[in-house]
Amino acid sequence: MTDDLSGRTAFADALARLRTSRGLNKKDLARMMGFDPSYVSHVENGRHRPTLEFASRADAVLRTGGELSAAFEEFLAETHTRPAHPSPRTTRTVVQMSRGLVVRREEAALTLGDDGYYRIRILRDVHNAGDQPVTRFPVRIEVDAHPADPTLSRDFYRDNPITLAELDFHATFDGEPARWELVKDCDAYKKIYVFFEPGGLPAPIYPGRSATIVCAYRVHATKWGNWFEREIRWPTEQLSVQLRFPDSMGVRLTGREVTWSGDRTLPTELTAATRDGMTNYSWSTSVPPLTNQYRFDWKVA
Repeated sequence: MTDDLSGRTAFADALARLRTSRGLNKKDLARMMGFDPSYVSHVENGRHRPTLEFASRADAVLRTGGELSAAFEEFLAETHTRPAHPSPRTTRTVVQMSRGLVVRREEAALTLGDDGYYRIRILRDVHNAGDQPVTRFPVRIEVDAHPADPTLSRDFYRDNPITLAELDFHATFDGEPARWELVKDCDAYKKIYVFFEPGGLPAPIYPGRSATIVCAYRVHATKWGNWFEREIRWPTEQLSVQLRFPDSMGVRLTGREVTWSGDRTLPTELTAATRDGMTNYSWSTSVPPLTNQYRFDWKVA
């Protein structure tokens, strides 16, 4: 096997150059990528081999247009081998990313109406920092009325599945209605692709361009569960959450950050205000790390 030191050093040099040009230290980059700071430091110092996942995440966070992924491919070609072992996983789950896609702003809102339905609206301003056009965006809808009892929850949704008709799902792309397609249909889970085709005409997000995607749906309170969660599956610059309940319910809300190393308190303050008979909880954060989850649970008085 060819000595991989020179290829590893070239990748490390490129990583260090791009990181410093963005004004980030190693700890900042590690947090944004969802890796342990020591691992990022070892890769940049040439002590650990890079991986494709590492290169792809770094490309997305640093907005390199795929430079590090290309450097990684050159590294593989030079060494004539692939890593015998996966990278030391420091995150809870594997993130499925569209390479180069960055969420500049996400606004997530959940409102409980008088008719007993939770209405969810997710707005994302996305930017293509990669080198290939992006033509669709995946949306996941997941419910769990009994999160503490998986067996009870499974049995409940087997008898009371969520349906497309009751979801009343719709989406827009830059303010225009967008075509969408159901690609996975389970009792308590739906996966939908939103296609960038406003007015029926393809409108890919080309490299360097941005767009706004809005998705909305509803779920009856009996099928939703007393929780709401946002998972960081793309590099995200700003995340905000609004949760609204009728004031008469006396809702008590708590939030937590779920990371690979355990649960933590939210990094910023959760605030509450009452207006027009509704209690509005607001929360926001900047540059949340990849794979982190922000979970909000509530109890009714």
